[in-house]
Amino acid sequence: MEALKQGADALFILLGAIMVLAMHAGFAFLELGTVRRKNQVNALVKILVDFSVSTVVYFVVGYAVAYGTTFFVGAVSGTST
Repeated sequence: MEALKQGADALFILLGAIMVLAMHAGFAFLELGTVRRKNQVNALVKILVDFSVSTVVYFVVGYAVAYGTTFFVGAVSGTST
């Protein structure tokens, strides 16, 4: 029963991440439709930078808030021999 619960939790988080990525794509299309053709590259770069910075900040700060442990704890503890 515990394996089923862990699988359901992982599926829930994965589906949430897919929906967030789809929202980013939708907002990109929305913003590209509101700017002139010559400014579309600038708008896309702004959207990609915003997504990149928010992803890094989430893994540094938000992951610890959400799960009570840092994202990098497995990488650091797994390297000792």
